[in-house]
Amino acid sequence: MYNTKMIEMDTRERSYTIRDLENSCGIKAHTIRMWEKRYGILTPGRSDTNIRSYSEEEMKKLIAVALLNRKGLKISHIARLKDNELLHEVMKLCPDYTDKITDERHGSLIMQALRFDEHGFRKALTEIVTSSGLENAYGKVFYPLMQKAKTLWLTDCISKPQEQFIRYVIRTIIITEDLKLIKDPDKDTVVIVNMGDPEVVNDLFFLKYLLRKRGFNVILTEEGLTTGDIQSIHTVQPFSILVLNIHGMVPDIEVKNYCNSTIQGLRLSKVLVLGRFENCSEWAGGKTDIAHSPQDIIRWADSL
Repeated sequence: MYNTKMIEMDTRERSYTIRDLENSCGIKAHTIRMWEKRYGILTPGRSDTNIRSYSEEEMKKLIAVALLNRKGLKISHIARLKDNELLHEVMKLCPDYTDKITDERHGSLIMQALRFDEHGFRKALTEIVTSSGLENAYGKVFYPLMQKAKTLWLTDCISKPQEQFIRYVIRTIIITEDLKLIKDPDKDTVVIVNMGDPEVVNDLFFLKYLLRKRGFNVILTEEGLTTGDIQSIHTVQPFSILVLNIHGMVPDIEVKNYCNSTIQGLRLSKVLVLGRFENCSEWAGGKTDIAHSPQDIIRWADSL
């Protein structure tokens, strides 16, 4: 006999806590509250005990806002956009599929993901890697596919599980290719730290693969770390190169100061910051670089 209470729970519209939003969007709770108060971006419901609750539409809106902010748009400008204008800006970030063959390929891949056909989806992705190599596959197929999937989710064309499924399978393909690398490292150690958007983890795994392929010893951590945590890694395994994924909402001056002090304190030779748009070639005497696309990441890896 079915549990009617469970059925009622399952059919209600899901609500999210501010902690859920923080974990999904990579935006700190205090920043979400500040955006609500200052810009009115979200209008959460309130429980009898004054606990915030958010709808899935508000979750999507916050992800869209965070995405645009990460791509360089000021939050004050984003806040003035109507919902249709917000989605239009997000759509503009989706790669332009002018190549009919490429467009058809992405369409076929997305259809497999919509059915959660992991075997077929994984096989198709693996064939692309086999024919063109992971570097080309990620930059020309996988990354645009993930961008398109996020746009489709934000515009209610696919579900969140389907969008996550695409990113998950791509991540496992990258990890599989990384595990195939058996060459012993003969270059410096690089530490990759995610202090930003959790949805760009695949970029970090891709960078790890690139660096290992080029002979570097790589330490990758997925969760946000403190300055003390980074120092503790250096104490156990000294490294000369650091990669930081930092939220686009963090002011450039704060990132600049952090990079300068970290380079000086740990005597690093290079720092790469993901997701920034300001030209930071003057930071720390030219030791800091930025990247916000797979092509940027590949160029940086080749420059080491």
